[in-house]
Amino acid sequence: MRLVPFHYAGHDNPIVFINPEHVVAVRAFTSSTHIYVSVLGKDASPSYYPVRETIEEVVKLLTA
Repeated sequence: MRLVPFHYAGHDNPIVFINPEHVVAVRAFTSSTHIYVSVLGKDASPSYYPVRETIEEVVKLLTA
């Protein structure tokens, strides 16, 4: 399993490790990029991680 580190777009800016095999989509926003994963949330909504990297950086790191 390959894990890719990203800077979580939260208050403390911790690192979150994401398995690229579980990523289903990425979406750019003004202050963050959302990485959507295949695991659903509690209410069956899509699960995502907001990260500080740009969408270009996210795609590059996930596909490397």
